[in-house]
Amino acid sequence: MAKEYFFVFYSVLAVLLLMKAQMKGKNYWNEDGWSLPVSKGILGFAAVGIMLHHMSQTIYFAGEDTGILLFMVDIGVCFVGLFFFFSGYGLYTSLREKKDYLKGFFKKRMPAIVVPFFVCNFVFIAGSALAGYQFQDGEVIAYLTGWTLMNSQMWYIVEIFFLYILFYFVFRFVKNDTVACFVYGIGVILMIVGSLLLGHDNTTASGGAWFHGEWWYNATLLIWVGILFAKYEKPILAFCRKHYGLVVATLAVLTCILYSETMYMIQTKGYWYEWEGYPGYAEKFQTLAVQLSFIICFVIFFVLVMQKIKFGNKVMSFLGEISLELYLIHNLFILYLPIKNRFFFIIAVYAAGIVLATILHAIDKKIIGLFHK
Repeated sequence: MAKEYFFVFYSVLAVLLLMKAQMKGKNYWNEDGWSLPVSKGILGFAAVGIMLHHMSQTIYFAGEDTGILLFMVDIGVCFVGLFFFFSGYGLYTSLREKKDYLKGFFKKRMPAIVVPFFVCNFVFIAGSALAGYQFQDGEVIAYLTGWTLMNSQMWYIVEIFFLYILFYFVFRFVKNDTVACFVYGIGVILMIVGSLLLGHDNTTASGGAWFHGEWWYNATLLIWVGILFAKYEKPILAFCRKHYGLVVATLAVLTCILYSETMYMIQTKGYWYEWEGYPGYAEKFQTLAVQLSFIICFVIFFVLVMQKIKFGNKVMSFLGEISLELYLIHNLFILYLPIKNRFFFIIAVYAAGIVLATILHAIDKKIIGLFHK
């Protein structure tokens, strides 16, 4: 049966991450461990991890046996956490190191996320139509504009768009850098709380109403964690390098404990503990508190491991270049590829997703280039 071979996908992910990885010796550190080329490669790895997460969910929610892929059903938030963390880290690092960074902020930052969103959104809608999706009245306009997400996995771009705008206005008008970081954190927390209070989308066929659902907020705080990490990078590194073994071991243990607690909360309370007349806010906040602690511990653990191990190879670099398109478009194949054998289904989604993402990335680069001119 297909599930007997699912271990192959874990093996591929391990090889992808560890291929050509370089271990630093005692008292030596990976000084460019979080540079743009390295972090982009990590996000390429995270993107294929998110794909496996979504495919595992598809198998699980179809009532089929996921085998050892059951672990991936609830672990996607860790990969998303890496996206948010490195976004925050990159934003603050650029602000600190690039002169007049905010003056060209919208021109430089926004096309890089808005163009892939609309290109991938159009392709997803067109692909769905060709696959036989029957649109209801008013759906096409709502989907084409992105006001409602036909592909709910595109939520990340909508949210990061608003988080970028918040970053610009806070750091543009709040002159004290420390206060600005605090104000930005308050803004992110308010966004999280507001999204949680909105609950799930039960009104649209796609479930794609903005900020409805736990995936909109359960890893969002990591962008602020990334900003704080970049701001206090020197003292953090000084402390962690001095007590490296203890810090990393502690984070590893905490990550395992909090993973177990997160699974317990999801199974006993969770984000879907709600019914008519009872929104389940208490259960949502309790679950978020545990899960968010888990994500933070995992991401910081992984980031500190990058101080001793330099991850990177040509495949990760390539995937990093197309990571956004890969994130945005792979659900088209999850939904419409007519392959019943789940082992071959996963392989096909990866193959088709990477090919299409590569093509779309080339198109996006051309369009983004026009905006920059």
